[in-house]
Amino acid sequence: MVRSARTQLLLLWGCILLGIFAGEAVRRFYSIELLSIPAILITLLITLGIAAIAIGLLGFHLRKRSAASSIKPSEYNANPRPFETELFQLNQELFTRAQEQADALSRLNIELQLQMAMSKQAEEAVRLNEERFRNMADNIQEGLTILENGRLVYLNQRTCEIFGDCPDGNLYDRIATFAAPEEHQRIRKEIHRAQTTGTAPRELEYWILRKDGERRYVREWYAANSSNETERIFIVTSDVTETKQAYQTLENAVSDRTRELSTVLDVSQRIASTLALEPLLDLILEQIQTVIPYIGVALFSLADGKFEAVAYRVPGLPPQDRPLTLTLERAEAYARVVKKKKVIIIDDIRGDTPLSRAFKDTSTHPNEFSFDHARSWIGIPLIARDSVTGLLSLAHNQPNFYTQRHARIATTIANQVAIAIENARLYEQAQSLAVIEERHRIARELHDSVTQLLYGITLYCTATSRSIRSKNPNNIEQNLSTIKENALQALQEMRLLILELDPPMLQKSGLVDALRTSLDVIETRTGLETELVANGINRLPRSMETELYRIALEALNNLIRHARARKVTVELTREWNSVYMEIRDNGIGFDLEEAIHSGGMGLHNMEQRAKQIGGKIDIQSRPGGGTSIQIIAPLDKIRIERGPE
Repeated sequence: MVRSARTQLLLLWGCILLGIFAGEAVRRFYSIELLSIPAILITLLITLGIAAIAIGLLGFHLRKRSAASSIKPSEYNANPRPFETELFQLNQELFTRAQEQADALSRLNIELQLQMAMSKQAEEAVRLNEERFRNMADNIQEGLTILENGRLVYLNQRTCEIFGDCPDGNLYDRIATFAAPEEHQRIRKEIHRAQTTGTAPRELEYWILRKDGERRYVREWYAANSSNETERIFIVTSDVTETKQAYQTLENAVSDRTRELSTVLDVSQRIASTLALEPLLDLILEQIQTVIPYIGVALFSLADGKFEAVAYRVPGLPPQDRPLTLTLERAEAYARVVKKKKVIIIDDIRGDTPLSRAFKDTSTHPNEFSFDHARSWIGIPLIARDSVTGLLSLAHNQPNFYTQRHARIATTIANQVAIAIENARLYEQAQSLAVIEERHRIARELHDSVTQLLYGITLYCTATSRSIRSKNPNNIEQNLSTIKENALQALQEMRLLILELDPPMLQKSGLVDALRTSLDVIETRTGLETELVANGINRLPRSMETELYRIALEALNNLIRHARARKVTVELTREWNSVYMEIRDNGIGFDLEEAIHSGGMGLHNMEQRAKQIGGKIDIQSRPGGGTSIQIIAPLDKIRIERGPE
C-alpha cells in the first residue's frame, strides 16, 4: 500500500509538471504574455485536467483490484485495515474534488474562451484602427511626424515628399539637416525659448534647403502629449511655398507702389511750388525724369487742333527761333493720345517722334539733327477740366522700354502736371490783369491828385501873369504862395506813388521796415504824427508782404487826402494762425455806405488785395469819429519768420 501511495504522489506531481509544460506550449503558440491572466488560467486548466484524468484512472485501478480479491465493499468497510481504509477515503475525496475541479475548469474554460474572443476582437479593432490611421496619415496633404521621448516613431510619406528626404532624429536634427543656413539661429532660439517653459513651440515657419537644391517654405504646428512617462510630440508640416512667394510678391508690389506714390507726391509738390510758367515747364521736365526715365522729352500744348512744343530736352537739339507746331492730322498715331484721353505706348518708333515731325515741318534745316535716340515712346495726355490741353512725349533709346508700370505712374502724375500748367497760365493772366488794373488805378490817382494840382498850378500861373501886368503885388504874392503849396503837395503825391510802385525797402528788409520808412516820409512831408507797432514779426512770405503793404499805402493815401487827422497808428501783429494789421487815425471819419456806393477812396482795391492772400478786411468809420481799417490774413501752411521780441 505504501508503494501505491508513493505512486499516486509521483503521478500527481507528474501531472502538475505536464500541465505547466502544456500551458507554456499553448501560451507560446497563441503569443500570450507570460504571467498574464490568460496564461495562468490556461496552465491551471490544463494541469487540473491532467490531474483529474490521472486520479480517475488510479481510482479505477484500485476498484479493479478490490473486485479481484472478492472483498465486498460492506465486508471491506466492516473490517478494513487502517492504512487501506484511509487511502480509499483519500481516493474518494480526490475523486470528488476532481469532479468539482473539472466543473470549475469547465466554467473557467468558458470564461477563458470568452476573454480570448474579446482579446482577439480588441486586437482586431486595434489593427483596423492602426491601419485606418496609417491610411489617413499617408493620404493627407500635410506631413505628419510623431516623436516619443525625442525618438522618431512615425513619419508619413508626405513629410518625405516635402523635405525631399525622410527626416530623422529630434527637432534639432531636423533643423540642422534641412533648415536653410540663415534660418538656423532663429529657429534654435525659438525652440529653446519654448523648451524653457516645458513645452514644444506651437508653430514654426522657415525656409528649407532640399538635397536637390530647391528652396521650399514650410509651416509646422506642434502638439505635445504626456502619458505613462512618455512625452509625445505630434508635428504637422505644410508646404506653403506658393503662399509665401505670393505674399512676398504682393508685399514687394505694395512697397513699390508706395514708393512710386511717394515719389509722385514729392514731384507733385515740387511742381505746385511755382506759378511762373517758364520755370514751371523746366521743372516739370526735370521732375518727370525721377519717375519715368527718358532720353528725350517734349511738352506740347494743344489748341485749335494743333500741337505746339512749349518745352523740350533732346540731345543736341538747340532752342528754336520759331514755334514748333504739329497738326493732329500730321501727328497720325500720336493723335490717339488726344482722342482716347489715355496713355499710349509704342514699343519702337525708330526716331519718328512728334517733336521730330514738328521740327521737320517748321525748321529751315529739317535734316540737320537726328532723332535716332528715340525708340520706345510713351505719350501722356494732359487733361484739365475734362479736356486735353497738351501732350507729354517721352522717348527712350531702348525698344520695348516703357511698360504698363510707367503708364500707371504717368496717369497718376499727368493730371497734376496739367493742373499746374493751367494754374500758371491763369496766374499769368491774373498778373497781366493786375498790372492793367494797377495802371488804371495809378492813372486815376494821377488824375485825381497830381494832375489836378498841376492844373491848379497852371491856373494860378495864369492869374499871376495877369497880376503882374496889372501891377497887383498882393495878388502876385498870394498866387505864388498857392502855387508853391500845390507844387509841394504834388511832389508829395508823386513820392507816395513812387514808393507804392517800387518799394525798395519792402524787397530788402521786409514789411515792417518798409512801413516804418513810409510813415517817416509821411511824417516828414505832412507833419502827421505816425506810430508803428510790430509785435515780434520780422518777415512774412513775399506775396503777403506785398499785398499788406499796398493796402496800408492805400489807406494812408486816403487818410492824407481826406481825414485831416493829427495822428495815425499802424499795428502789425500775429494772432493764433493769422496776421493782423490795423490802420487807425483820429481824423474826421466818413460815411462808409456812401463811400462804398460812390466807388471812391480805393475801398474796392483794398478788399481785392485782402482776398488775394485769403484775408478779410473790416472798415469802421463814422463822421467825426476817426477811421479803423483791420485786415486778418491766415498763416496756414505759410512759414513766418520771427525776430527778437
